[in-house]
Amino acid sequence: MPKLKTPVARNAPMAGLQCRLFAILAFGAGTLAACSIAQGATLTTLEATYSISLAGVTIGKAEVISRFTASGYTIAIEGTTTGLSRLISDARATLLGNGRFSAKEVIPASYNLETREAEFETHVRMSVQAGAITDLLTIPRLREAPDRIPLTAAHRRNFVDPLGAFLIVSEKPGTADGKRICERRIEVFDGWQRFDIALSYKSTRLVTGTAGAYDGRVVVCSARYIPVAGHRMSLYTTRYMAENKRLEVWYAPIDDRHLLVPYKILIGTKFGDLVIGSTRFVTTSPGSGSKTEQ
Repeated sequence: MPKLKTPVARNAPMAGLQCRLFAILAFGAGTLAACSIAQGATLTTLEATYSISLAGVTIGKAEVISRFTASGYTIAIEGTTTGLSRLISDARATLLGNGRFSAKEVIPASYNLETREAEFETHVRMSVQAGAITDLLTIPRLREAPDRIPLTAAHRRNFVDPLGAFLIVSEKPGTADGKRICERRIEVFDGWQRFDIALSYKSTRLVTGTAGAYDGRVVVCSARYIPVAGHRMSLYTTRYMAENKRLEVWYAPIDDRHLLVPYKILIGTKFGDLVIGSTRFVTTSPGSGSKTEQ
């Protein structure tokens, strides 16, 4: 795909698809130096590695570090995919973000995305204050189309970004009640498109892992993608995802915190299941300096 001097996306949320799959992880990886966090705050740090596979074939990975305080979080992702056929090309993605917690709500403050696939690049820079966007840059911009559902001012308020979308604040530590965790509808804005992720409880499972991997209970939520604005329903990719019933998010708790993050994400595609799964999952407990293999 040629590099555009004045980038205009045919459907920006779907452009460079495998690059932007890293955003689905919804929590941190990579270098945290670019993210701010309360000075002197007690931290819980998660270090993890995620493998990305399609139809059972590994196509990429993401290295993970996330930091949490009692009142907020920093998030980053750095990941790569490696092309094995014409379906997947070499791609890199970096995502950074931070925000705070208010009761059981996740409230974003900033979100940044950079991806590169061949010579095609995407960029998002977004700042949020009091639930409203104060700064937004997106490259490429959306191409005007008569069937595109327009974004309004209301669509740009009171949302979470793709990084904070699946970070869940629980009523109590651990996996707790799966229905309380899963039964929710998450309103997401990624700079181009407003969409909802509707979660529903499916099961609670016990997973076992070797040294450094997660070992314990996970809550499995079924998920549905619901386009709201900025999209074009005439496009196959939009219709496919809206009708896709093979979507799951597996949640694991963070140490003794009231937080859960994705352990695994499954997305059904016509080429086979796309699976983003944890192969390493280690936390550092607040103040202890010790690492715990969950």
